[in-house]
Amino acid sequence: MASRISLFVLLFIPLCSAADSFVKVVCDRSNVAQFGHQSMLMCVFDTTQNIPDLKITLVVWRKGTRGIKGIVPPVVVYDARNDPGELKILQEGYTFADTNFNNRNVSLLISNTKVEEEGEYSCEVTTDSGSGSATTRLKVTARYNYPTADKTLEKGRSNVDQTLVCNASGGYPEGQLRWFDNYKTDWTKSAKLTVTEDENGLFMLSSELPLLKGSTLPEYTCVVYNASGGKEGSISIPTEHTGASKANPATSTIIAPVVVIGSLIVGLLLAVIICKKRSQQQERRPSTLPLMGTRDDITPTAPYPYEPPPAYSVETRDNIA
Repeated sequence: MASRISLFVLLFIPLCSAADSFVKVVCDRSNVAQFGHQSMLMCVFDTTQNIPDLKITLVVWRKGTRGIKGIVPPVVVYDARNDPGELKILQEGYTFADTNFNNRNVSLLISNTKVEEEGEYSCEVTTDSGSGSATTRLKVTARYNYPTADKTLEKGRSNVDQTLVCNASGGYPEGQLRWFDNYKTDWTKSAKLTVTEDENGLFMLSSELPLLKGSTLPEYTCVVYNASGGKEGSISIPTEHTGASKANPATSTIIAPVVVIGSLIVGLLLAVIICKKRSQQQERRPSTLPLMGTRDDITPTAPYPYEPPPAYSVETRDNIA
């Protein structure tokens, strides 16, 4: 009975380093773990003086610094006050990284990290030459799943044409969904973000971006950011301009050839106009003869198409007679 009481006192009363203790526990100030993966809280202990054959009698890991009535229950204990040493796992998923404590390594190992395991931890080491303790913190992160997107047409709202919806889940800590158009303009302030938690403590983000009637941008992009501001995924959503009348497929088949024929007619008309203008310019063009010689060089044109016969002489007339 007395041994059980002494064990209870050692396990549930935080150990404090004495002023003249030779033992010093050193832990990483913070540790980052991925949700659903194995994680380790690094701690080692050392002595201020060389002490041969140092014996570890008790190692206690606790989660939290404040408990009920100031008592913080441990998650795992190694008790070697009585040979052989005994490992006591008091909460599932916790153990020591090295139960032999080689190189004086007293690190804590978490097999499957959960959101609820985030927080502050303390490690207390007792030896036959003194005791020491230190604290460390575990931060849990989870990457958001690839976002999904949808759009709904708003028929009952006078000024809203459609609403774009973006969803991302499975992330931790709480992240953010931001909207950008194809010109990289940020439209996040116009959207409404809803944040919920699932049974594992992971966050689900849902953002709705209403588009006013008359909007002509072809698409918007939803980007997922984690709590640190890092980009984790994006998806583009094409818009539908319902404000304009939608073309009937049958009408489209008629309009297409009409446009082609109209283009050909316009091309022919332009060709005719150009040819006509050229012919008119040629008709109005002045003669170049005065520019090619003097007045004396110009041979007058005969008034008849043939030369007149020579005049009859008396001799000729007598010969004919």
